[in-house]
Amino acid sequence: MQRRKSWRAGEIFLMASTALLAALLAGCGSQPHDLKPFEFIQPKMGTGFRIVIYAPAEGIAKRAADAAFARVDQLNATLSDYNPSSELSRLSLMTEQGPMTAPVNVGDDLWNVLVRSREASEQSHGAFDITVGPFVKLWRRSREMNALPTPERIEKTRASVGYDGLKLFPDRHSVQLLKSHMRLDVGGIAKGYTAMQCMAVIRGFGLTHAMVGAAGDLTVGDPPPGKAYWRVAVQDLAHPQGWPAAYVKLRNSSISTSGDTERFIIIDGVRYSHVIDPHTGLGLRRRIGVTVLSPDGTTSDWLTKPASVLGPEAGLALIDATPGAAGRVVIIDEDGTVKTYESKRWREFVVSGRD
Repeated sequence: MQRRKSWRAGEIFLMASTALLAALLAGCGSQPHDLKPFEFIQPKMGTGFRIVIYAPAEGIAKRAADAAFARVDQLNATLSDYNPSSELSRLSLMTEQGPMTAPVNVGDDLWNVLVRSREASEQSHGAFDITVGPFVKLWRRSREMNALPTPERIEKTRASVGYDGLKLFPDRHSVQLLKSHMRLDVGGIAKGYTAMQCMAVIRGFGLTHAMVGAAGDLTVGDPPPGKAYWRVAVQDLAHPQGWPAAYVKLRNSSISTSGDTERFIIIDGVRYSHVIDPHTGLGLRRRIGVTVLSPDGTTSDWLTKPASVLGPEAGLALIDATPGAAGRVVIIDEDGTVKTYESKRWREFVVSGRD
């Protein structure tokens, strides 16, 4: 996590590890004396979680932040695909000897994420795929070895991928995986869901003027006292260390980003993103960054992935078809040409950097 060294009073910058969303700013103007901003940062889920709360005293702000961080730990114990003892991992391990012969009950959080993930998979026609885990595991191995998987290995892995192999039973909150060696991966949706859950915890303390940031995912509540909105700076994909490419306004909503400014690998002279195309099993070759605004963090988080996979036209069409969502896609061609595409509603959220 980095802070911009030359920032004027009232501006707080958070550099996202996914490299498109750069900053969160409170608007201009004075603040009431009864509410003051308190900031809390802890390493969670492999990144830095940052919470800003406006409260009458540090004590209550800290209690709310501690409770929110505890909620992150709880969700990580449920949703992590790195932790073999997480509920998600234990569910996937049930297919090591073959398809599950019967459904199993899961907890509320895992159920909620799986339902939203299945819906996202269907809406994007597989450009977002909750069952992409076997390809993720294969691609991690390729990154470690700096070598592409063979076509034969990709095809063998493909047999374990496909959201049609995830069967949900709403009446019992139970799940059945219908393919051998399936591996669920919620990395494209979990942080957005977690940020929303943290905000719910903070609101439970009667504190509504708050922000939760998890790398490239931000969820905000009511704006800072005396302000009309939170002002968020969108990082320039072509010049990530430079000034923001745009500013957008948010209140009681979320913003998420996905990009390969930092997370990429070059194999045999070809640049591959950390974002995997579920159709090919490989990292994306185009340089693309996506920013999505949405009323909830779960939606904004997952929408960035199919927009990256599908490209600007189809990706923005998917965003436009999602109620309340807006998005921006930036592509850098091999010759360095930067192309920017915006959804129909994007301009409704754009504000001046001086507002």
